Amino acid sequence: MIDVTNKLEKKLMKKSRVFYKYAKKIAPYLQGLKVDLLQARKKYSLEEYIAFSIYSSLKTTIMMFITLIFMWIILEDALILKLAFASVPLFFIMMMYTILAKPKIMAKRMARDIDGELPYAMRHLLIEIRSGIPIYESLVNISEGYGYVSKEFKEIVCNVNGGKSEIEAIEDSILQSPSTSYRRSFWQILNSLKTGTTLEVALKNIVDNMLKEQLLSIKKYGQELNPLTLMYMLFAVIVPSLGITFLTILTTFTGGGIGAPMLYSILAVLIVFQVMFLNMIKSRRPVLQV
Repeated sequence: MIDVTNKLEKKLMKKSRVFYKYAKKIAPYLQGLKVDLLQARKKYSLEEYIAFSIYSSLKTTIMMFITLIFMWIILEDALILKLAFASVPLFFIMMMYTILAKPKIMAKRMARDIDGELPYAMRHLLIEIRSGIPIYESLVNISEGYGYVSKEFKEIVCNVNGGKSEIEAIEDSILQSPSTSYRRSFWQILNSLKTGTTLEVALKNIVDNMLKEQLLSIKKYGQELNPLTLMYMLFAVIVPSLGITFLTILTTFTGGGIGAPMLYSILAVLIVFQVMFLNMIKSRRPVLQV
């Protein structure tokens, strides 16, 4: 599935070269995207990705516009035609924003995965170093089994095999990694390698700090759950129940009634709220391996 997506993206990149001159004009205003592309492991220049965003957004917008025109022809509703012309610029801007934000979202997901596996990988690395194994061989041994962290280690190993020194390979890895914890940890390792100090001491401090940070994140998450639970009870249970009761009493006095459309609307709002609430809880949950 990933290979198919990459092939499709490459084809779109080739077709989007026609917009390269416009991308060059926009690029100075989107310099932060360059870091996002680097951390998301996108092998494209800033101008290439902006051109790709313009092409993809324009293509999707045209498809949407044609769909609305067909609906207008079939239904003969003037409102659909007005909607088609009015929504084109807004839809194009939304698509552009979504595509330009994609590398940042990918980088955040990678950082989250790295942060979840990093303490265990670093503890494994500490054991290897304590056993007297050089750091290069230790990284080779840990380049499997720790998700994105292993991929980072594998890239360091590949760069060393390609002719770079261990220090240069680690520096490149630090610059490209989206995880703050990873960068902070390997800066300490890098300083130990440069100064010639004992690597075991640096690794022990890194592992101890990571374990403390994990405990703090668990406590913080537990504290955040209390007000979030109250908010859920209020908006998902109490407000709908009292609201429907109040509407029933009110419509009794006015001689009306609560129709099915209103009940379905309330149900739809509750479903959307609960899905959003669960996603918010999931995003705040610390990434820990059991």
